[in-house]
Amino acid sequence: MDENIKKILWAGVQAPSGDNSQPWKFKVKDNAILILNLPEKDNPIFNFRGRGTLVAHGALIENMVIAASSLGYRSKVDVFPDKEDPGVTAKVIFEKDYPRHEQLYGAISERATNRKVYMDKSFTPQQRNRITGSVKGEGKLILIEDALKKAIIGKATAVNEIVMLENRQLHDYFFGDIRWTSKDELEKKSGLYLETMELTPPQKAVFKVLSYWPAARALNSLGIAKFIARENSKVYSSGSAMGAITVPDNDEAFVGVGRLMERIWLEATDMNLSMHLITGVIYLMQGILGGESRYFSDKHISIIKEAYEDIRTALGVENETIAMLFRIGYGDKPSARSSRLEPVILN
Repeated sequence: MDENIKKILWAGVQAPSGDNSQPWKFKVKDNAILILNLPEKDNPIFNFRGRGTLVAHGALIENMVIAASSLGYRSKVDVFPDKEDPGVTAKVIFEKDYPRHEQLYGAISERATNRKVYMDKSFTPQQRNRITGSVKGEGKLILIEDALKKAIIGKATAVNEIVMLENRQLHDYFFGDIRWTSKDELEKKSGLYLETMELTPPQKAVFKVLSYWPAARALNSLGIAKFIARENSKVYSSGSAMGAITVPDNDEAFVGVGRLMERIWLEATDMNLSMHLITGVIYLMQGILGGESRYFSDKHISIIKEAYEDIRTALGVENETIAMLFRIGYGDKPSARSSRLEPVILN
């Protein structure tokens, strides 16, 4: 099974992760793979209680299960198999079976974040049914297609840019993860590749200036962060729908969120639809609700809470935790893709 294990792991690591951080390593023993958590890979302000990492691991698991089925293996997934060791997110055991036709297997290598403006075009009934039909296990999917509600959510999610550009720690974390050139991106094969951000040449020039904190602070005093948020809100509200996944407020559920999110994304990819995660505000709010407000000024806490309330109201969410937020629709192909590191297998 050694060669198939390599194929399964390679499919797994095509999963999305925060700023392409790829927070995982693996141990392989016989017919089982242990998925190890690397929480230091994620931004700790956005990654409240490691939940961003857990979502990424869930997406990785979903890819592995699909690949294994295509290669002729049943998968048994045990989340947090050792309660004394939270560094092991999951154990996946593979048993020999007949190879199955997995329609989404080919979409694993094609899936990509698309940050372009999407067309103002509705889903077909078949597309909507495939997206909603992908929901299995934990997690409730909400699709918002109303233009006014999409605009409200788009404006609220863009508050992330104001906080990120005005908060020194968030600013430094974000720009520290940027890969400015294709050479840099190919050498590191991690981080946020500039070309995936779909910036125009003038926007790239401003973005480079903003990477220097003294310049960002000066431009913020002139309202640059708010201007960028207004412009980005138009991008975020474009598309066929805003999607959200809600779950009970427990960490293990976030692995299930990652699996569900990846199934939706692969279904979208297979239908030539585009998708873009816009989770900043909801993860900042989880940190605030969890008592991690020390990173923020009173002003930023206030605007994060207001934005989250607008998102929650537009989605019709009451007591559930909003674990994932994304937009989905028809978009031109993304200008670039982020590379992936080879899976790291520990002895």
